[in-house]
Amino acid sequence: MLIDNVSVTIENGPFTAEDAQFYISQIKKSKTKYTLKKISFSRQDGYLDIRYSFQENPFERIRRIPLTKERIRCAVSN
Repeated sequence: MLIDNVSVTIENGPFTAEDAQFYISQIKKSKTKYTLKKISFSRQDGYLDIRYSFQENPFERIRRIPLTKERIRCAVSN
């Protein structure tokens, strides 16, 4: 699939084109110097794995985003 001239691959789990558009726009806002070339999404075990690469850089970035809010871990239970 092609969204905003970016090759998009959805590997696992339910994920819509609107969801992909949101993450693409966030990456483009934060990395204005680079041109996003391809991105892949994979939902696994409560996480969303995002892999993306730019035309100008020969390496791929990998992000893991929790889909649920993580509880604060305490040393002592209440």
